[in-house]
Formats: sequence, structure tokens, C-alpha cells
Amino acid sequence: MIDRFLRRPLAAALLPLLGVSLALAATMTRAQDATPPPDKKDIKQLQQVIVTGTRASDRTVGESLSPIDVLTPADIKASGGTDLGSALNSLLPSLDFPRPAINDGNDAVRPATLRGLSPDDVLVLVDGKRYHTSALVNYLNTAVGRGSAPVDIATIPISAIDHIEVLRDGAAAQYGSDAIAGVINVVLKHGAAKGNNEITVNGGIMDKGDGAQNGVQGSVGIDLGDASSGKAPGWARLAWNYQNAMNTQRAENSDISTTIAPTISAIPYERYGDPAVVTKQALINFGYTLTPNMELYGYLNAGRRDVTSNGYWRRWFQTRNVQEVYPNGFLPQIVNHSDDYAAVLGVKGMTAGNWHWDLSADYGENLLTFDIQNSINTNLYRTTGSSPTYFHAGVFRNKQGVVNLDLNKEFSWGFLPNPVTLAFGGEYRNERYVMNAGEPASYFFDPSTIVPGSATPSNPSGTPYPGGSQVYPGIAPSEAGSFGRNSYAAYVDLESDISDKLSAGVAARYENYSDAGSTRSGKISMRYQLTDTFALRGTVSNGFRAPSLAQQNYQSVVTLLQDGVLTQVGTFRTSSPVAIALGAKPLTPEKSSNYGLGAVWQPTNDFSATLDTYQIRIWHQVLYTDQLTVVPTPANGEVGAAQFFVNAGTTRTRGVDLIGNYRMDLSGLGKLNLTVSGNYNHTKVLEVSTPAFGRDSQGLLTDSTPRTKFVVAGDWLFHHFDVHANVTRYGAITRLGDLPDASQDQTFAARWLLDLATSYNWNDWTFTVGADNVTNAYPTKASYNNLYEDRPDGLQYSSLSPFGFNGRYWYGKVTYRF
Repeated sequence: MIDRFLRRPLAAALLPLLGVSLALAATMTRAQDATPPPDKKDIKQLQQVIVTGTRASDRTVGESLSPIDVLTPADIKASGGTDLGSALNSLLPSLDFPRPAINDGNDAVRPATLRGLSPDDVLVLVDGKRYHTSALVNYLNTAVGRGSAPVDIATIPISAIDHIEVLRDGAAAQYGSDAIAGVINVVLKHGAAKGNNEITVNGGIMDKGDGAQNGVQGSVGIDLGDASSGKAPGWARLAWNYQNAMNTQRAENSDISTTIAPTISAIPYERYGDPAVVTKQALINFGYTLTPNMELYGYLNAGRRDVTSNGYWRRWFQTRNVQEVYPNGFLPQIVNHSDDYAAVLGVKGMTAGNWHWDLSADYGENLLTFDIQNSINTNLYRTTGSSPTYFHAGVFRNKQGVVNLDLNKEFSWGFLPNPVTLAFGGEYRNERYVMNAGEPASYFFDPSTIVPGSATPSNPSGTPYPGGSQVYPGIAPSEAGSFGRNSYAAYVDLESDISDKLSAGVAARYENYSDAGSTRSGKISMRYQLTDTFALRGTVSNGFRAPSLAQQNYQSVVTLLQDGVLTQVGTFRTSSPVAIALGAKPLTPEKSSNYGLGAVWQPTNDFSATLDTYQIRIWHQVLYTDQLTVVPTPANGEVGAAQFFVNAGTTRTRGVDLIGNYRMDLSGLGKLNLTVSGNYNHTKVLEVSTPAFGRDSQGLLTDSTPRTKFVVAGDWLFHHFDVHANVTRYGAITRLGDLPDASQDQTFAARWLLDLATSYNWNDWTFTVGADNVTNAYPTKASYNNLYEDRPDGLQYSSLSPFGFNGRYWYGKVTYRF
């Protein structure tokens, strides 16, 4: 396998890097003659012990066989963002978290991408346990990660987090499906020690005077049981988060007076920007020592997010408007209620034979309700003479239950100088995806209710009035349903320091899905310490991602732009007659291969650097087809275009990650911590086996996330002050059109964003003032010949922008610790 790999094109790119690394190692070896190397034990004491990507109990960041980032609470709080995704976006060059607008449910559930891959190629763990995905399919035509059904990381309150470990490597053999791009492991705060409790009150506003935000969050721990002996046998910690964020408005025409009839403005009024969001979250986790060798543990997370997002303004003269109800037109809005629940209960311990064991059960559920306000069902009104203006359009629900048994033990094998960690275990997972119908008025459609004067020679019967609640038609009973599956998995993992210089690991996993069949995956990892300060590491693995139940069974009809006209577009499940007639087949798992080669340099206790290259290849990638024109029939109602999911893509992603950390003691001037990091990432479509996935859609895979992203961060600690600066460069992105001559393409230029914050610590209080995007940078405006944006309607910024389009944000925080 390795020989075949070295003959691949990637080897040509990696071998020069290996040569440079070896030359650098030789240079550093000569330098050591003059400068004594740092004590390896001293370096290890300064590093975080990791739990992600390894079964060993004492592996540190620098010793990791795969590239991994560890983000501390200080890192996460060093911006004005109050949700996890926004914080990660400003910290990790390999992660992107765009801010789409007028994207239906995607305004409420934003996807995060790692290494430019699909959002559902990232596995999210909480305290090492698989976290459930959202109920929403990221289906809209213009969005990053189109067709994915990812985890909603905003459901995890920041106040509950101790640190985050981000494994930037394929890990399907270790953790199962979804870990093609990597793993995000959110490690919760544990214990009830005094001084670790805190309450933070925050507030902020955009430079343009909108988007005001305020909230309060905190974390408090308590002892459980009798503490008379000095330490209680158990603890519990409660974390909460409340945030209220107003919407922003960045449309070209924000003057609502231009909507008054009989005005017909050249650029229509729209409301384009962040939605209004109210977030309420609480998480309680606990641990209790039952016996000296057995502990009960778990957590319960519950939250609700109410999101009010906007559709397109229906102008007073349009057929979709009912002037008797809305004389000047109307702005339909989606009110999403996202209810999220997650719970883990487990018991772990150690046997008399030194076997570490962990038995756990976890359950997660995301329930996404679609209510529509300021809307109307035009067809219902013209048919019956009345229509509601507020609709319950339906509910999407995703459930996941998992049972895990994990065992590991260190063995001393006589022919090896160090212990070997053997780990193995099994998993049972049950999933269910449910679509509940909306109220009848939300999906009512009578094809015989015809728009007067709409008959044409090609359509002599005329065009019916549009039906369903506008902006998001309700789920009809024929679309509703409940769909389930289960899977079984078993894995084995071996890891050891084979010598003082060589560490290695091997993992294998078998998994069987009741609907998608079986898969096998494996991984080999190695790390070689060339000198006391320089090491090389590499991984070779294959992986998989089972298609989500949502991708297999989601079905709905929404209003989208098609050739500049609002059109009813239906997404049909692969088993539907409409999709089958268009070529749909049952979905199968995606398969992947992942190769990585990296270097770790730690010349002193205060400086470290890593450089990691990678190639990820995905076969049978699940794609969401383009809008295929269909003739409305009784089977599909008023739908004029159809889409569905299909295994039809082969892609290759190549990239490089660079991270450097440097700590400086400035004596009387305090301390300075610096981090420089960057990512280069390029995805190429090698093959598409369906004509229903054009050049513009392929561009969402290859060019919609920045090919380069750099972050330079610094913290200056001086007496009671902490000054933080974060400079992020988002590389250019391109919206590809469907024409091969590139006449419809538009490139959005790279942008530099500067975030600044100053904190003052006084006793148990911390006062912080700061600004994100200090230079008030905005993305390039969409051009008029870019048919895949909507500049003619005044949507002047692309929803692909990796940092949004809100401008400068001012904020303040007050934290009390006790």
C-alpha cells in the first residue's frame, strides 16, 4: 500500500517537503552543539495531555501521532462571538463558519466546514461521546456545504466548555462515520473547586447601529455527597447561556417606504443580514465515585433557539401578493424553533487486572419547527376568499441513541521497551428521522385556481396561483413520515512508543448499517523523533461516511430563484417516484482515503511549530443535484423544478496546515504569547457521474471556501491587563457560473480582519471591551452578471462570504469568578 502511495502525484509534492524537513533537522542538530537541547520532560509538563485521536493515557499535543489543536477557554472567549462556531472560525485556519442570509432554515442552523470538505464530514464529540446531528438539511442552492446534514455546534453552550480538541486527520477507523475531515471533541468543565465558578454579562452592537446583542452566561459547581473527609465523592456543574441578538440589515435598498403602492422602485426593498436570535441553554454534568475503582458520570444538555429570518419581499403588484390583505406587499418570515436535547449516562472503572472499561449510553435529539409569519397562501385566498397570515408549516426531528463499551489496557511485551496500549470495543447506534406535516392551510394548493390572463399558446389552461405558505410551504401528509435505521460497530486499536524515537499506532473498525450495508476502515500512524527537538509524523487511513437519514428521506417544497424567477422547487427523497423517474437510486456510504505527513519542531520550552500536509480523496460522494425542470403534475403539485441526492462525485483535497506558538517573558513589561497559523486547501472534482451537477454546483465544492486562511494572534499580559489582538486573512473565494467560458464567474477578493480586546482583572472581576472587525471590512460586492447571487434585488453581498457582511462589532463583557 505504501509503495502504491509513493507513486501517486501527492508523493511528488510531499517528498520535497520531507527533504526540507530532513535538512532542517540536520541544521538544528548542528545548532544543538552550541545550544543545549531543552529537557523533554520540561516540555511535556508544559503541554496539554490529549484524549482525542489516541487511547493512550499520557499522550501530549507535541507527541500526538496526528495533527491536533487544543483551544483553551481563554482562546474561545477572545472574541465577541457568543456561539461556538463563530469562536472557532476566528481561531482555526482549517475551519470555516459562513453566515448565510435568506437561506431558509440555514439562517438558523449554520454549518461548519473543516479542510474545505462537507460539513457532515466532521465528527463532533462531547466528552468523547458522539454528538447528534441536526434535523435540517442544508439544501439551498447557494449555500456552503449544500446537501449536508451537519451537527449544530451552536447547541453547546460556551460556558460549559473546559477546552476543545480538534483532530485534523481522518479518524473513521477510531470513531466511525463522519470523521473523514477530522474530529471536534468538546471537553466539558469537570469538578466543583472554588474559583472555577463564573458569571459573565455581555452586550454589543454593530457599527451601523443594528444587530444589538446582550446576554448572561455562567458555570457553577457543587459538591455531591459527604465532604467531611476533605473531598466529596461527587460533583455536579451547571452551565447556562442566554443570548438575545437582533437582526442586521445590509440590503442595498433598506427604505421600506419604497414599497408603498403604486411605487415600483428599480431596486426592491429587502431585508438582508443576520436573523434575530434568542438562545436559551443549560447543561449539567456530573461525576460520582461509587467505589475506589468505579465512577458514575454523565451530562444533560437542553436548549432552545428561536430564530426569525427573512424571505424575499413580495411586491404589491406581484401575483404572489394579495393586495386585499397586503396593499403594499409583504415580507414573509420563517420563525424556526430549534429544540435540542442531549444526555449521556455512563459508568467507568478499572478491574483488578488493570483493564480500564467504560460503558455508556447517550441520546440526542434535534427538533426544528417551521412557523411562518407575515405570509399568505395566495392559492387558498383566491380559492376560498380567506387565508391565515401565520402558519405552522411542519416539524423536522432527528434522534440518535448510542450504547458504547470501550476497554483498554497497557501490556508489557518483552521485545518492546515501552508498554503497548490495546483498546477495543463495540457500539450500537439507533437513529430516527421524522417529518411531521404542517397545518392544512400551509400546504393547500388547488391547481384549478388560475391566474387571470395567464393562458399562453404553450399553456392554454393558464398558470395556477402559487399555493402553500409563502417563503416555506408546509409539509404535506404525503411528504411526512418516520424513518429509522440501526448500526453495529466493533473496533480494535494498538498504540505504543516502540523505541525512544519511534511511536506507532494501528486501528481497524467494522461497521454495519441496516440501510446502507457494511464498511471497513483502517489507520496506520507513526511518529519518529529525529532529534531531541524535531520529529516527523505521518498517517495513512481509509474511511467512510454513511448517508444521513435526512439525506435519504428529506422531502419538501420551497420557493427559490430560478433564472431570476421565484419558483417552487421540490426536494424529493430517493424512493419517491418523481426522483426515481429522474434517475435517483438508493444511497450508499461515501468512501475515503487520507494521507498525511507532518513535522513537529520544539527547540525550546517557549516555542513550538508544526507543519502538516494532507491529501483526502472521497469516492461515491453524496451530491445534491441541480434544479431539474419538471412539468407540474398531480404527483408533484405546482413544483416546477426538482432536486434529490445521489452518490455521484469523486473529489481530491490537498492542503497544508502550519501552526507556530511562541511565549516571551518581557521581564518588567509582562508576558507576550504569540500564535501564527495558516491553512492552504484545494479541492478538485475528479469525476461527476451525473449530468445533474453542473459547473456552478461543483464550484460550491471547490471554490466556495477560502483556499488560504491565516491567523496571527497575540496576548500581552501586563500586571492586571490582558490585551488581545487577532488578525485573520480570509483568502479569495469564487462563485462559479455554469458557462464554461467563465463569463458568469465572480471572484470575491481576500480580506484582512482585525479583532481587538482589552481586559482588566481586579480581584475576582474581569472587565473587557473589544471590537471584532476593527477595520470595518466588507466582502466584495456581488456583480450584476453573477447569476448565482441576486444583486438586481439588492442583495449586494454573497452568502458565501466566510466572515459575513455585517461590518464592525463593538462589545463589552463583565465576568465575576467565585
